[in-house]
Amino acid sequence: MLAAVLHGPRDLRVANVPEPELPDGWVLVKTAAVGICGTDKAFFLGTYPLFKKPLVPGHEAAGEVVEGPSGLKGRLVVPEINFPCWRCEVCREGLYTHCPNKKTLGIDFDGAFAEFFSAPVEALHVVEGLDPVVATEVEPLAALLNSLRQVPLRLGDSVAVIGTGNLAVMLLQLLKHIGFEPVAVVRRGSAKIRFVERYAAEVVFTDELREHVNTKTRGGMGFDVVFEVSGDPSALELAVEATRPRGVIHLKSTPGSLASFNSTAAVVKEVRIAGTRCGTFKEFREAINLLKRGLVKPEITTVIDGLSSAPEAFEKSLERGQVKVVVRP
Repeated sequence: MLAAVLHGPRDLRVANVPEPELPDGWVLVKTAAVGICGTDKAFFLGTYPLFKKPLVPGHEAAGEVVEGPSGLKGRLVVPEINFPCWRCEVCREGLYTHCPNKKTLGIDFDGAFAEFFSAPVEALHVVEGLDPVVATEVEPLAALLNSLRQVPLRLGDSVAVIGTGNLAVMLLQLLKHIGFEPVAVVRRGSAKIRFVERYAAEVVFTDELREHVNTKTRGGMGFDVVFEVSGDPSALELAVEATRPRGVIHLKSTPGSLASFNSTAAVVKEVRIAGTRCGTFKEFREAINLLKRGLVKPEITTVIDGLSSAPEAFEKSLERGQVKVVVRP
């Protein structure tokens, strides 16, 4: 089968590779669409070292089951990305996304930038009725829902979202849907401002954030909750500055490189930093429902056809105006 194989920084080669093996209980999925996320871009640029080398990237995927149980054959599905053992103590505690024996699609296990990918039956969610391109966004939306489940917002919280990418755009919509009026914090001159303007109650430039905090937040002390979804390691410093005492920072970015921030300010403010990652079965179901009902509408800025164009797609995803690039193999 044809696949896009990442060998190192900006070394993505399209080549023929063997089809995935299918252990008992696994299925073969023909890839219909696959999105390029921030982690994929970090792997591609080399800021996040590869866990498997070479690697077929891609975990924001949708496809049709071609080999598997009769009830799934021919159906459009999306996979959770963590394939746990279900036997270890961590799994039995309900933390299966942290299973030490897990395989993670497109991270340390070959992913969906290929004609086919494989996954265990229990990792699949049927998404018939969704456009496969839109269905690729089930996984990142589920990750956002997971952050809200782990550290829920309180009624009346003031909320800021740092970033203008795919996670920021979907998060702003999600926050509005559940009754908040989020402020978007963006770099002046960002090519993606128009996307966050559609959903944010207000847009604040990073160079005006301190003034905004001093004059427009309660007591001039900052936001109750700040989401850092920019993909920029330096944005954690900005998040600490923007958060009020005993506020919460949701840390969602995985750029792969180290972050430097004023930990003294975080301690003095008694800020809580909550790092969250992948959605679980429940969040996947919720994400599918939100997308089907049109309550969250991903901004897919570019769709590219053909695996042979995968290197071009990755380069395209790095352009400043791109929110989400999706490839249809």
